[in-house]
Amino acid sequence: MTDNKKPKYRQLIDYLIGQIEAGIVQPGEQIYSENELAARFQISRHTVRQALGEMVNAGWLYRVHGKGTFVRERRRRKVPSKKIGVIITYLNDYIFPAIIRGIDQVLAANGYNIILSCTYNQHEKELICLENMLGQHIDGLIVESTKSALPNPNLDLYRELENQGVQLLFIHGRYQDLDCSYVVEDDLEAGYLATQHLLALGHRKIGGLFKVDDIQGHYRWAGFQKAHREAGLKVKDAQVVWFDTAEADESEDLFRSGRFRGMLSECTAVVCYNDLQALQLLDVLREQGLRVPEDLSVVGFDDSQLAVSSEVKLTTVVHPKEQLGMEAARRMLALINEGSPQKVMMRPELIIRESTARLPVKE
Repeated sequence: MTDNKKPKYRQLIDYLIGQIEAGIVQPGEQIYSENELAARFQISRHTVRQALGEMVNAGWLYRVHGKGTFVRERRRRKVPSKKIGVIITYLNDYIFPAIIRGIDQVLAANGYNIILSCTYNQHEKELICLENMLGQHIDGLIVESTKSALPNPNLDLYRELENQGVQLLFIHGRYQDLDCSYVVEDDLEAGYLATQHLLALGHRKIGGLFKVDDIQGHYRWAGFQKAHREAGLKVKDAQVVWFDTAEADESEDLFRSGRFRGMLSECTAVVCYNDLQALQLLDVLREQGLRVPEDLSVVGFDDSQLAVSSEVKLTTVVHPKEQLGMEAARRMLALINEGSPQKVMMRPELIIRESTARLPVKE
């Protein structure tokens, strides 16, 4: 590090690349820690962190949470495969066909084929999908994360794909322990918009149904909390019901549980995790002789076909669906062609229909 014309972080990058290219530090070996590099070259930890961050983004290094920074294996393919893997949680219903259609439309126009796989939001099935992708010689992998709010047991397989030179891009949610590209909706803003709409209609006791094992549920809850906080309101524990993937599959049990009935007795409006839960809620309320929106206002998420398929049309936050798929495909192509990180957050929009109404003023 003797070229005083270059910034110090750039000098450190050049030094480390020289060590790697000379074979002094081998792929898979751990490099010096930030403290060691800072002391050795008499520079700040901030400068070291900046240099290492650029080398991670450029594919020279990779980080393992809690262990350190390692040299990435840099393999070169003779010929691109023109294949992109797509791993998604569900295939045949709800918003997922539109997402897949958007991905395929862009990739096919650029000469790529997709290899499609499904996890059904289960880590065991995600493992099988990833093992299959490892043998496909793909150029990139677009992933809808599985139970993204929980620790993931399959991160080593994602890192192995990266070591093979496969570009990774996540949609909907991402794993916090992987520093990868993503295209997501701003779910915090989505939760905020849904709750703010109900507050504007005079509701002060608003319930929330949120999915605990997907990060989207946590962000939507954060938006729910933010709107209440700005309105000077506190959210009681009884106003929020968390559910997981297994409970979503057994929705009748969820809506007949004591915690759900307790929430319902407290509230005049409910923000649901998605349109599917909102539609199931409408069915339960109908059985109980309650009317929407006269007795309870309901907001969903995703603006799926379900939002307009019931007798009461749902107020809902729009999911980009096909547009999100197309954007993910475009960003994947940019990753392959340019190598620069792609981090996109799409803004949500609220569609107001019949399932929400102003809270009647008591005389």
